[in-house]
Amino acid sequence: MSIQIWKQQNTSTDTDMDIFRKNLRMHRLRNLCIGIGVLTAAVLCILGLQIALQHRTYEGYEVVRSFDRVDTMTTQYTEFLNYVLKYSKDGISCVDTNNKLVWSETYNMQNPMVDVCQGSVALADENGTQAMIFDESGLQSTLTTRLPIRQVVVSAQGVLAALLEDGDVMRLYLYNKSGEELVDSKFELQDVGYPLKMSISADATKLAVTLLQVQGGVVNTCLAFYNFDSVGENYEDHLVSSAVISREVMPCVQYLDETHCFAVGSSQLLIYEGMQIPEPVATIPMEREIRSVFYSRDRIGLVVEGKELAHALQVYDTDGKLVFETEFDLDYRTLKFSGENILIYNEFSCMMLSSRGKVFFETDFEESISNLYTMSGKSYYIVMHASRTDQIHLR
Repeated sequence: MSIQIWKQQNTSTDTDMDIFRKNLRMHRLRNLCIGIGVLTAAVLCILGLQIALQHRTYEGYEVVRSFDRVDTMTTQYTEFLNYVLKYSKDGISCVDTNNKLVWSETYNMQNPMVDVCQGSVALADENGTQAMIFDESGLQSTLTTRLPIRQVVVSAQGVLAALLEDGDVMRLYLYNKSGEELVDSKFELQDVGYPLKMSISADATKLAVTLLQVQGGVVNTCLAFYNFDSVGENYEDHLVSSAVISREVMPCVQYLDETHCFAVGSSQLLIYEGMQIPEPVATIPMEREIRSVFYSRDRIGLVVEGKELAHALQVYDTDGKLVFETEFDLDYRTLKFSGENILIYNEFSCMMLSSRGKVFFETDFEESISNLYTMSGKSYYIVMHASRTDQIHLR
C-alpha cells in the first residue's frame, strides 16, 4: 500500500508576493518618471537660459579697470589667443587682458606686418629682409632673406611662408618654426601672373594663391593651390589644382583651418574644401558690391550694399550656407569676429552682434577708440582709447 502526501499551496503567500512585485514595479516606474521629469525640467531651464542669454540686450556699461597707455599713436594691435599684440616700427609685445606683459621683442622695421594663425605669429618688414616667428611663449626664430619680402603668412605650427620679389620672378620660401628653410619655389610673372594674396593652411601642407593675369586687355584671376605634403610631390612645382576666374579680380584668399579655404572677388564668393587637393564646395554670386570681408575659423563675413539701410552684413558657414543677413547704417571703420561676437565700430560708435546676427549692444563713446576686443562672453570687453585702455562690463 502506498501512502501519498499532498502539500497544500500557500495561496496567501503567493498573493502577497504578487502584490509586492507589483508595488515594486510601480515604485520604480514612479521614480523613473520623476527622474525624467526633473531631467527634462533641467534641460528646459538650461535651454531657456541659453535662449535668454542669446537674446539679451544691454543698455549701458561700466568701466571695471583702466590702464594708462604707454605706446605710441602709430602702434598697431591684433588679437592673439586670449592676448593682445601691440607692434610698431621698434618692437612687438604681447599683453594679457589685465594689460600684464607676457613677452616682448625689439627690432627695427620700416613697415611691420603681422599674420596670426591660432597659437603662432609671423612678423616681417614689408619690402625689407627681416622676419620673425613667435608663439605663446615668445620669439622662436629670426630669419633674414636676401630679397625684399612682399607677404608673409603663418600656419598653426609656426611654419612661415614668405613671398619674395626677384625681378620678373616671385619666389616662395617656407621656413619651419626654428627658421630652417623647407621649400623653395617660384612664380614666373609672365607665365602665371602677379601674386595678389596667399594663405597657408593651419597644418602647413597647403597654400592658396590668387594671381592677377592680363591677357589681351582682359583682367583675369588665377586661383592656384599648392600641396607640400607627399601628394604634392607627384605634381610639377607642387601645383595640384588651379582655376582661372575670367574678368574678375580676387584680392582675397584665405584658409580657415586645415581643409577649408575661400576666395572673394568683385562679384562672387568661392569656397573650397579638401585634405589634400581642394575641391569647389560652393560658388555664391554677389549681385551687390562687396565692401568688406572678414572671417573666423568657421565663418565668412561679407558687407555688401544694403537694400534698405546703408550696409548689409552676410555671414556664411564653410558649406556656403547663409547663416544670417542683417542691415545697419553705422559708418564703420572696423568690422571683425571677436570671440563669439561680431564687433562693428568707428572712432566713437560701436555695434555688437551675436553669432546669430542679433544686435545686443550699441553705444557712442565720449572719447575716441582705436580698438575694441571681446574679453569674456558677451559682457566683458577691452576698449582702447588714445591715452588709456579700459575693461568694460555691459549691463
